[in-house]
Amino acid sequence: MFHTWRNKILLPSRSALDEMYDNDVYLEDVVEILETGFDCSRSKRAGNIIERCIQRGDRIFKVVVVDANEHMLIAHVGTFKASRKKMQQFKRR
Repeated sequence: MFHTWRNKILLPSRSALDEMYDNDVYLEDVVEILETGFDCSRSKRAGNIIERCIQRGDRIFKVVVVDANEHMLIAHVGTFKASRKKMQQFKRR
């Protein structure tokens, strides 16, 4: 059973798997973040890199995926505390 987004299979990198385990995030959660999350890139990224976040309570979960033509590679899954300053920064965009 594969999870897909934008009609492409999601494949986590080894480091992303470790980060998912550490942050208790599953592939279903990654799909939800990509579909319902907001753009949260801090700097300009290459055209094939997508960075999305979602807020849950006082935490923000971030997912970075790379569009590799045949599939989507999950490069990073992280979490950080949602401060007012960071939330205002994301809302300005």
